[in-house]
Amino acid sequence: VTEAEGRKRAVELAADAELYAAEQEAKARRITAEAEAYATQIVAQALAENGIEAAQYQVALKQVEALTAVGQGPGKQTIILPAQAMDAFADAFKMLKGRG
Repeated sequence: VTEAEGRKRAVELAADAELYAAEQEAKARRITAEAEAYATQIVAQALAENGIEAAQYQVALKQVEALTAVGQGPGKQTIILPAQAMDAFADAFKMLKGRG
């Protein structure tokens, strides 16, 4: 009887631990969602007060951060071209096809 009660208690404790972990994960998700909602609200407020310049500044800042991260990576042969450069290459290839 004692052994069966011990197994029962172990199952109960395992279920409690699983429930606690799920509750903590849900709590973390709620906190993250609240933080994202707050950040979105602040950005919307900045846009309302400062216009599109605030958004353009944020985009430019993120681009610089991304380029910095790429530059610090292990790859030594990474080349970054602006989107306009790719358009220029496409136009050049179209012109070359037209000659042939």
